[in-house]
This record gives sequence, C-alpha cells and structure tokens, in this order.
Amino acid sequence: MKLNLKNQVFYFALLLSFLFLLPAKAFPGTTVSLPITIDYQLLRSLVIYTAFTDSDQTATVLNVNNGCRKITLSNPRFTMRNSRIQFETKVHVRAGTYQKNKCTKPVKWEGYILLIQNPKIEDKKWTLSFDTIDSVLLDRERKPAKVTGIVRELIETWVYDYLNHITINLAPPVSELKLLISELFPPDLRFLAEKMLYSMRTGKVFSDPDALRIFILAETEDIFAKVRDVGKEAVSEEEIKEITKTWEAWDSFLVYIFNSLIKKPLSDDDRQILLDTLLETRHSFISELSNGTLGRDFVRQQFITAWEELSPVFRNHLCDEPSKNLMSYLAFFTISDTLVALDKISIDSGIEINRDSLIRMASLLSKGKPVILDYSTNVNGELEKILGLEPPESKPDSDKLETNDKKPMSMRDYKRPLPYNMTDLFCSKAWAEENDPTMMNDNINNWVFYREDLDSYLERIKALLTDASDSTLKKSKMPDHYHYLYRLIVLASAWQESCFRQFRIKKGNVVYLRSYNGTSVGLMQINERVWRGIYNYDHLRWDIHYNAMVGCEIIDRYFCRYALRKMKRLNLEKPLENDTLARIIYAMYNGGPGQFKKYLKRSKREKYYLSDRLFWDKYVWVKSGQWHNIRKCLIGG
Repeated sequence: MKLNLKNQVFYFALLLSFLFLLPAKAFPGTTVSLPITIDYQLLRSLVIYTAFTDSDQTATVLNVNNGCRKITLSNPRFTMRNSRIQFETKVHVRAGTYQKNKCTKPVKWEGYILLIQNPKIEDKKWTLSFDTIDSVLLDRERKPAKVTGIVRELIETWVYDYLNHITINLAPPVSELKLLISELFPPDLRFLAEKMLYSMRTGKVFSDPDALRIFILAETEDIFAKVRDVGKEAVSEEEIKEITKTWEAWDSFLVYIFNSLIKKPLSDDDRQILLDTLLETRHSFISELSNGTLGRDFVRQQFITAWEELSPVFRNHLCDEPSKNLMSYLAFFTISDTLVALDKISIDSGIEINRDSLIRMASLLSKGKPVILDYSTNVNGELEKILGLEPPESKPDSDKLETNDKKPMSMRDYKRPLPYNMTDLFCSKAWAEENDPTMMNDNINNWVFYREDLDSYLERIKALLTDASDSTLKKSKMPDHYHYLYRLIVLASAWQESCFRQFRIKKGNVVYLRSYNGTSVGLMQINERVWRGIYNYDHLRWDIHYNAMVGCEIIDRYFCRYALRKMKRLNLEKPLENDTLARIIYAMYNGGPGQFKKYLKRSKREKYYLSDRLFWDKYVWVKSGQWHNIRKCLIGG
C-alpha cells in the first residue's frame, strides 16, 4: 500500500513519539509508557452510552414549548483527519414561534455538523474530553451548507455547547488495571510494583487512523532489576504440575472469552483466527510438556502471543453496541495491552499470570455473572458454533456405551505386538490406557486385533476408513481433484498414528489405545487436550466409528481451512505437489497449524522430523498398495 506525503509525515511523527515513550528495555528509574487504546467504534459506543441516551440512540439538546423549538442529534461517528479526531453527528432542528399555545411558522433543517477536535485527558481524574478547533455544517448530501437566522443561532447556542461538554471517565478501567497488575507480581516484588502503579499519570494522546491512543506514564524504579533470576533454574516436577494447572485455567479462560462472542456476527476470518489461536496454544503446551521444556512463564508468553492475534476480533465485536459493559470491556483490553507492553519493555518483568488473575479478567466480560474456569471434558456446543465446526455424526452404538466385565473372544491365540521400543520404529508411540474402565458393547469385539485375523481385520479397517472418508467428503468443500489424495492421507495417517488399532488387550481386558504422553486416543489418535470441548471423550475412546469420523474431519479441516487456504494466500506460481501437500497436512494433524510453515522450512533444508519420515513410509506403502507392511507394527517381523 502506498502512502501519500501527508500520511508519511503522520506515521513518521507517530513513530518518533513511540520511540520516545516506549523504550526497548527498562532500566532502574526509567519512565515507561502503557497504552489505553480506544478504537473509534468503541469511542462511538462510549459517546452514545454517555451522551446519546434518548430513544434510538439520540440526544435531545433542546425541547421547549411542546417541540416548537427542538434540536435532536443522532448517529455520531468518529474518524481521523490530519492527526485529529473528526466527530460527525446528524442534526435535526425545528424552530418556530410559540404564540397562544400554537407553534407558528416552524422552520425545519436537517443536516450534519462536523467538528475537528483535539482529545485531551485530565491528569489524576482520568477524564477524557475534546477541544473543538474547527467546525462545519453540512447538508443532507454532506455538502457545505449555508445556515442562517434562527436555525444557525440555535445550533451555535445549544449544539456546540452540548457536544463540547461530552466527557468519558476512564478512571474505572485504570483502577482495574492497577489492581490486577499489582496482583500479578510475586510477593517479593509487590511493594515495588505498587510504587510503579502509584506513579501512574497521563501522558500524550494520539489520534491515528484506527484508534485514539492514550499513554499512561509510570516510573519503574528498580522493579525490573529486582526480578528474580529463576529462568536458569530447572523446573521441578511439582512446579510442572502447578504450571499445568495454571495452563488448564488459561485454556478454560480462552474458551470462556470465546463464548462471549456467541451472538456476534463472526466472519469466516474471525472464526479462523479463533480456531488458529486455540489449536496453536494447545499444541504448543503439549509439545513443551512432552519435550520437558515447559517454563515458568509459559502461560504469560501464550497470553501475550494469543492476545496480539485475538485483539482485533474482540475489539470489533464487543464494542459495537453501547452498554454499561463498555467500561469493563475497555478495562479488559487495557489490561491485556499492558501485559503485552510490559513484556516488550522487559521479558523478565516478573509478572506471573495465575488462575485468580484469569478469573478476574474473565469477569470483565461476564456481564456480572460468576466466572468458573472449569477444565471440563464435556462437549461445548457454543464453542463448536463459534469456531464454525460441525460435530461428526455418531453411530447408534455410541449412545449405548456401558461398563461391564465382558471380555473379547478367542484370547487363547492372541499374541501382543512387539514391545513399545521396537514398534516405535514403524508406527507412532501409543500404548493402552492404564486405568481401564472396561467399557464395552457388542461392537467392540469386531475391532480387537487377533494375529490369526490379520487379513480380515485389515479389510474391515480399510472399509471403515473409506466409509468415514466418503461421509466427510460429502460435507466437504474440497475440490474433487483432491479427493483421492485425501483418502490416501486418511489411510496413511491411521497407519502411522495407531497401526490401525482402536483397542488392545491388557491384563485380560480390552482397553482403548492411548499415546505415550497420555493425550491422544484411538484409531486416529485424536488429541483430547487439543480438541477438548469439541469432541466427546467417551466416544473417541470406545467408538471406533466416531474416532474415525473425527480423524477424517480434522484432516479435511487442515486440508481445506489451512493447506489450500495458505497456498492461495502465498500466491505460489504453481500448487504444491500432492506428495508434499500430504506431508504438510499430516504435519499439521500431528503438530498443529504452525507446522505448515515449519514443514516447508524442514523440507527446504531436508531436515525432517522422525514423524515426517515415518508418515512418508506409510503414505508410500498405501499409495503403492504395500499392505503387507502392516505386519511390522501389528505382529512384528
């Protein structure tokens, strides 16, 4: 996008202001700047809630003698003009002479008044107001209007005065900011944090094309220099448990705030941002936990990364209607923006996001309702709707799962697959659930593998996955020429993930297959943490049809909503080859949306993950019909 000279000057001036106010790193005694961002849509809603309180979001600034003389304002709107705020509102004037209880010779005028204003904020009181430096009257077509006589006199007397006295009290969100930020610092830094918060004062106010930005100045003193040097210390097992609990509260927080958008007209791009954020945060947690690299500030880092992606969606949809909740929403935005700003000032800020702080933040969006951040495993229908997901159709058996002691038949000839450390050479790491509830139904026995039943079992599994793939493609928007590739990916993924198993025998009982890190289950190894609230845990574990359908649905999602979409946005000279596309889709299935770019980088350097290479083997075998290789992981040899 090319900027004209005027815009170039504006952005250069704004950049210089940011460089002055927001140092890259805070040192003892440094003055830092924290932002309050009021998008023009939010500013409009705040002004309507404050000053346009009559019916239909109007303001009656004059009404005498039964409406003989009446001025009504409506439809306020804010934009930026020459680094200043442009405030426009519709004006309706009725001016008559009131004699003998009658209004005679009424004159009517309808048009717009446009004010060019400088925003200002009163220190200590945190009151936002506007100084008008120029104005113009426009007719209905928004062309300059010549207004004279009584109409102009009434406008100058009543309208200007009313509009110039509009103020917005920002003390509530600032108070919420101070209270929450203070609680986020550990006890040994609390005193210094409170001194920093006490020093807060108003800074400069800027108008940019998207929002009004008010800067809060604060003295850090030596707060960042006092941060404990704990980053180099090893994280203990107990700390990992606590970090996991905090992360679960954070994950529940994300779902909770997503639900605040349930009645909003979300676009496809909005839903994609929400889904991307949820999947990335969940996959990232699982990866860090599995690799033993989970750090003490992991949740804070995820919060900051997520908010930078989510902020436009929430600002756009929560600020569109005037209500008493607007100040709470502004407090939520300001606190979130402050956490991002403090992280940019110093990554060792000492701030620790915990369950209590997440509950407090979530309460700002709760409209007065109590907040419980429960890490529930139940299906969340609202979350599915918000993300634009359709739950898979479940087979009738899914609703008949029950617990009993029934065991599979023909166990005398059953031999376990090779030990875990050997089978890992050929298929993804998976083992049986230790705490077996022995949930059984008549259909489960058909899906327990027995050595002597290899050929028949393989045909049943292939038919099952073919049926699930066909059902998914009927609902999919995938172009027809990709259908064959999609079916190959489904079969290769199931082979790689579970060696075509939903169940196995353990201590004489049938148990469902669970991954080595305890997160994924069944034939398609659906990750229960990643897809929490979206799919039914019991059905994923005990219904192979449901598990297959979910796996097919997820692969279709990564194919259409991610791979094809990203390929289109990259403006590639030619589409990715099918084999490369298959490997990318599996990488995302295994590690989340971020693997699209990461796989391309690995491919360019030819430095693949083990999972990349193992999937490639299965994909080639499926593509070339080398089904005999299934013996390597099902039987061994």
